[in-house]
Amino acid sequence: MDTTYAETHRSEKTPEIRTLSVTAPYEWLRIGWKDFRQAILPSLTLGLLFVVAGYVLVSASWNLPLLTITFVTGFLLVAPALALGFYEMSRRIHEGKSVGFNSLIYSWKNHGWSVLLFGLVLGVVMVAWGRVTGLLVALSLPVIGPFSDLLSWQALTDPGFIVLYMVVGFVLAAVVFSLSVVSIPMLIDRKVDVLTAAMTSLRAVAKNLGVMFRWAFIIALLTILGMFTAFIGLLIIMPLLGHASWHAYKQTVAD
Repeated sequence: MDTTYAETHRSEKTPEIRTLSVTAPYEWLRIGWKDFRQAILPSLTLGLLFVVAGYVLVSASWNLPLLTITFVTGFLLVAPALALGFYEMSRRIHEGKSVGFNSLIYSWKNHGWSVLLFGLVLGVVMVAWGRVTGLLVALSLPVIGPFSDLLSWQALTDPGFIVLYMVVGFVLAAVVFSLSVVSIPMLIDRKVDVLTAAMTSLRAVAKNLGVMFRWAFIIALLTILGMFTAFIGLLIIMPLLGHASWHAYKQTVAD
């Protein structure tokens, strides 16, 4: 396993962060795929929920382009909290326990409240992102305005809007990723509070910035590819990323 260990001491409140190899994300995907195959039926079931949710959200908002792009990009922000079931399945596999459909129920029963709290924070971020999107439209297309009936898919291809959207979106996504990359698996695995988990996640990103940037890029790329297959690709991609994210946490945060 391409991971080196720091020599410093740690406490339960401030767990040690390992220094990761540049190839670590590929190792996470490899082990995540192994977990996916071992728990294929419950993984596909949960993956199907992502596909259905994507169809429902886009279908309901297709005539309101501003809402559609908010839902699609916001999905990337809240996905870590929605992948709770995958983390629980990988945790059970890691501990040599049986994995089945009951794992999905168990994950919410035993860890749901702390993750729900974190998910609510991400939900607030998503709502705020929707408002920011409207503001960006107003700044880029002042003649149309963010809530005009003239706001169409063609209007949203304006170069000025695209540049602003990508810059602001990148900054927001980087913040959310840094706070959540290991925090939610940690909430499942250990008896820690949300703040400690979030701060541990920030420390993990700061110590392994290059590796975490590569991991974030892989997550974004695969998720976008899944969306561009009319969401069908998410049936496989979301379980793969969910299981791999558990191993990202286990290899990054020392026991």
